[in-house]
Amino acid sequence: MKKTAIRCPNCGCEYLPGEIYIPNSFVGQPTNIVKSHSTGEVLGYDGDDMDLAEEYICDKCGKTFTVEATITFKTILKKDLFDDEFDVPSKKE
Repeated sequence: MKKTAIRCPNCGCEYLPGEIYIPNSFVGQPTNIVKSHSTGEVLGYDGDDMDLAEEYICDKCGKTFTVEATITFKTILKKDLFDDEFDVPSKKE
């Protein structure tokens, strides 16, 4: 298991992201999403954007620090087993 730790910049105490970030605030809560019928592009929405900055008071030293997350998304097309044509060799008699 890979540990993703956030460190207090004053004393070095480590925190896991789930100790500092509130999941629903972190990823946002969009509502009433309007998309283009032809392209699928998001044209507008209501609700909350992602909140990637969080302020936290260190449990060890009591100093306040800010955490700013940088998020990237990678999409990979899942290849369907039946997308490609293929030949099945017949049994030789």
